[in-house]
Amino acid sequence: MTTPDTPDTLDDAPGSPRVPRVLFSVGGTVFEFVRKLEVRSTGELLMLARRRYRNGLGGLVVVKRLRNPTTFVERRRLVEEVELTFRLNHPNIAQVHHLKLYRGAPHVVMEHVEGRSLDTVLNLAAMRRRPMSPAFAAHVVAEVADALHHAHQLRDDANRPLDIVHRDVSPRNIRVGTHGEVKLTHFTVATSRLAGREDTSRPLVKGDIAYASPEVLLRVPVDARSDVFSLGLVLLELLTGKHPLGVEEPPPPPVAPGLPLEAQGPTWMPVSEVSARILRLEPELVARLAEGAPAPLVEVVRRALRVDPADRFQSAAELGEALRAWLHASAPNHGRHDIAQEVVRAAAEATERRNQSELLENGVMPEGLTADEATLESDPTRPHDDGEPPGGSGR
Repeated sequence: MTTPDTPDTLDDAPGSPRVPRVLFSVGGTVFEFVRKLEVRSTGELLMLARRRYRNGLGGLVVVKRLRNPTTFVERRRLVEEVELTFRLNHPNIAQVHHLKLYRGAPHVVMEHVEGRSLDTVLNLAAMRRRPMSPAFAAHVVAEVADALHHAHQLRDDANRPLDIVHRDVSPRNIRVGTHGEVKLTHFTVATSRLAGREDTSRPLVKGDIAYASPEVLLRVPVDARSDVFSLGLVLLELLTGKHPLGVEEPPPPPVAPGLPLEAQGPTWMPVSEVSARILRLEPELVARLAEGAPAPLVEVVRRALRVDPADRFQSAAELGEALRAWLHASAPNHGRHDIAQEVVRAAAEATERRNQSELLENGVMPEGLTADEATLESDPTRPHDDGEPPGGSGR
């Protein structure tokens, strides 16, 4: 029996000619490997692939190799989760095309959104030491809220609510396209009421635990408001470059003991501490983290991040409406073109700052200037004290 390719075996040998490598075929369509995109901490591998039809080349797609289920229950759950994504049809949701078993491992073929993940955008903002604009944050999060509302309201063929919850709303699963389009991706850990779904009794937090809602961490039933909380964390980070887990304060006391939580992937902070910090996220701390953002957006973040779901926005649509109301009043002409251009500027500014830092570290600077003076010369917005500039990343 053949085994799945490892990330290393997918690379061409240095200096070898580029030969199209066929991954698999579905019907009359052949999928050729182009390059690796990401190896996630959960063991999932994301690859860029090219479709080749009988009559010629097609477009690019993303192929996500999932971990191979080891039990019947896990296999059944995986099929249910992927089948669920076929039902989603919204302009702000990356489409899923196929599920293919290849070399013993399941592979999901998804729409390729040319551009950058929001995780990369946040890293660019951190590199340039200034967060994205409030209009950028409000626009992107409102688009994701629209996508979530579509998923949350979806019904089955008998018109029964599916009660879908994404469970992994995080920057790495949001993409900003080169033309400013915003797409939510990776519904493969979503929960729903789809017939045949099997639940797990393990205290496993699926998705990125840094964006998990209090309900997920408490192992209680979740609904659409859980995704609203996760999206609120994304909004806070876009507005400020800060995340509650990055606050340099003594950790709160642990929550009441229960089943020990497990994270789906490695974490940079103990799971118990993540849980304690999120479950004790007070509105005052949220307001302090969001200080400097427009007051109406601070209030939106405060409401989205209430620990009690009853105190939050009761739907993703409600969150999106609040953001669009602010956009209508404060940035009425803001659109996709502005989104795309701001990402381009952030990348250019981050590159410039990185190159500047590399020059200074190598001792190359204008004659007669110290390293600090040279930095101030080229960056007049930098504060003249030793404090962290506004918008320093807590990532």
